[in-house]
Amino acid sequence: MSHRPLPTRRQAIFTCVACAITVLVCAALMTAAALVPAPHVVIPAAALVCICLPIVAAVDVLASIAVLRASRADVLDGKRALSEMRRRLDRLPETRHPLGL
Repeated sequence: MSHRPLPTRRQAIFTCVACAITVLVCAALMTAAALVPAPHVVIPAAALVCICLPIVAAVDVLASIAVLRASRADVLDGKRALSEMRRRLDRLPETRHPLGL
């Protein structure tokens, strides 16, 4: 069993967007096939395609969401560290300038 490396942030965003577009296109295709008088053979084939394609597109979405959540957590940790440092600096006592200017 080979393991694939996690996607980069840019690849994760692209994967999520591509999956969302696939779902929207399949929903539009199924709606069009149901509303427009289509041959009876086309509707089951369109249903099969419109169900299977989003499932195939969603295979890598879980890893992409994990990468996006981890990168968001890193940003939030950096913001927390910065706010903690500023709070500690605010608690330091003020001192007068040694030259008395």
